[in-house]
Formats: sequence, structure tokens, C-alpha cells
Amino acid sequence: MKGLTLSTVLVLGLSLTSVAQNKQKKDGERERPELNLTETQKTQMKEMRDKDKVNRNKFEATLSDEQKAVMSDKTISPKEKKDKLATLLSADQKKTMVANKAEAEKKQAEFAKTLTPEQKVEFNKMREKREGMGGPKKGAKKPQ
Repeated sequence: MKGLTLSTVLVLGLSLTSVAQNKQKKDGERERPELNLTETQKTQMKEMRDKDKVNRNKFEATLSDEQKAVMSDKTISPKEKKDKLATLLSADQKKTMVANKAEAEKKQAEFAKTLTPEQKVEFNKMREKREGMGGPKKGAKKPQ
């Protein structure tokens, strides 16, 4: 359980920094032309992002100034952030993070089931590229 919580801290921290790096359309959606998503899939993806954003904002509202400082510290490695945050998060914060991660993974798995074989290939290429660039590694399995 502790390993899951610590990895969730890291994912959250990296997610917060990567959000700003993603190319955005006017309405806030990331462009994914290579996936050639249907309108239904785009709607489902937007709903997942919106829910993740709500959960992230609620969680961030619980952070102390010290915790926020660690999350935004660009002078330390992701592992150092993870280690520092592990000592600073309350039991309730850890519980919230685990619940949020579980919910997100469930929704991602449901979404992955809607992908065509071609979309799955492109999705996996995008994931490997992101992970190869030092992006957050998702705990969810690749769509098959």
C-alpha cells in the first residue's frame, strides 16, 4: 500500500508539470490527431479529464504551503519530491490519492476498451514516446 501511495505522489507531481507542457486547443482539449478518435471517444476523454481535474483541484486545496513548495520545487529530482512528500502527506491525503488513482485507472481501462486496433497501436506509440522522454509512467496496462 505504501508503494502505491508513494508512486501516486510521483504521478500527481509529474502530471501537474506535464499539464502545462501539452499542446492545447482553444477549448482546453489536447490534440490527438494520430488517434483519430470518434466524437464519442473525444467526449469520454474530455469527461475523464474533467473529473481528473476536479479531483486534482480538490486534492491540491488540501495541501499545506510546505507541501505545495515541494510539489513546485524544480531543483529536486522526482524521486526526491516523492520521498519528501511521503513524509509530509497526512493519512487522509494519502487515502484520497489512492482513491483518485484507482478511479482514474478504472476510467482509463474503460476508455481503452473503446479503442480500435489501429488506435491502440498509435496510443501505445504515444505512451512509449512520452515514457521515453521522462514523462510519467502510467500504472495502467497498455490497451490490447
